[in-house]
Amino acid sequence: MSDEWNPPVGDATMNPPRGGDRTVNAPRGGDPTAGAPAGAVGGGHAGGRRPGGETPPPTDEDVLRRVLAAYAERIEPRPDALPEIRRRIRGGTRATRRRRVPLAGRWCGWSPAAAGLVTVAVLTVAAVAVGVAGGPPAPSEVGPPAADALPSPAVSPSDSAGPRVVPAPAPSVVAPTRPGGTGAPDRRADLAVYYLGGPVGRPRLYREFHRLWLHDGSAADRITAAVRNMLDGPTGMDPDYRSSWPVGTELRGVSVSRGIATIDLGGVTRHDVDEVGARLAVQQLVWTVTAVPGVSGVRLRLDGAPADRLWDRVEVSGVLRRAPAAEVLAPVWLVSPQHGDTVSGTFEVHVAGILPEATARLRIAQGGRTVRDQVVTLSVAGPAQGERRLTVTLPPGRYTLTAYAISPADGGERHLDDHLVTVR
Repeated sequence: MSDEWNPPVGDATMNPPRGGDRTVNAPRGGDPTAGAPAGAVGGGHAGGRRPGGETPPPTDEDVLRRVLAAYAERIEPRPDALPEIRRRIRGGTRATRRRRVPLAGRWCGWSPAAAGLVTVAVLTVAAVAVGVAGGPPAPSEVGPPAADALPSPAVSPSDSAGPRVVPAPAPSVVAPTRPGGTGAPDRRADLAVYYLGGPVGRPRLYREFHRLWLHDGSAADRITAAVRNMLDGPTGMDPDYRSSWPVGTELRGVSVSRGIATIDLGGVTRHDVDEVGARLAVQQLVWTVTAVPGVSGVRLRLDGAPADRLWDRVEVSGVLRRAPAAEVLAPVWLVSPQHGDTVSGTFEVHVAGILPEATARLRIAQGGRTVRDQVVTLSVAGPAQGERRLTVTLPPGRYTLTAYAISPADGGERHLDDHLVTVR
């Protein structure tokens, strides 16, 4: 199954990643109004309707918000626009100073012309803010999904000339900009990040796609963003997914040469974990790093020095490769929608699994009541990883989607992977 982001059918809105710098890696949950119907902004009922089906009239605030958003979407700010606006705000203009009339500590004497100037200023600032925060769209990374096999990364020409070192960037509290402070926002990309899930005694790897900021888009840059995000929090967007790396682990630097990535980590000398946990931690790192196109192996360094063993539990010398999928990936996996996604009424559900009989199940529940429970036949039986994409239509609301398997031994449910999804 490909590690490149394939946007799900049905206009799904991926929930931004959790953990780390809340500005660089957008806050979990994002804008509470994002993806909502126009009438739902500020409302307490689904679809912006009152009980009984009556649609309330839009408020002045709703109208202003929509007008501002429409203007902001049409404006393309110059890269140097933000510094110029900040300079004008700090210094003001002679014309606006003459119009200020203090009264009891407030400004009064507004006129239609003054209101128009304020509206233009607000529109300009809003447009620039949208340009800075959002940035230009990342180049498409969508490729044909590999239904029965894992991707086999090829050597990237940009990485074959020699090692490219990208030190892990320090956290920032402002919108990231290109090196040199030009004010031009960086692009973002949906990168694969792996986590551990399932029973504590027998964990397996699950994957999420996180939309992360990039600087130059190179393989080293993508690895830096993905690994930092993996180390940022104890869980993924799905709280059932967890990282096996100890809190405080730091990414010191990344270099890529001829398809092999060298990862330098700090703060990992001690960790109370058994051999299974240590091995899965290494594979969590390896699968995340090698999800970047052009990278097929990992060399691990600890605090700048080559490493032979990690936590005195697992051998990490030489080039580390992906372990066989059947040994480390989840037996059943709800690939999409991801936990926290908002989707349209008709959307695509993507299930993957490594099952001897290639038969999984999908259950959809709302408020503890099962809405649907159906068999999902995968494309191939284990030990290969099979997949299935199916289209689902649901009325608006919040649902729990669960992919699982039935044990042939006792008929019990096994390998459950559930995501909370909002249908708008």
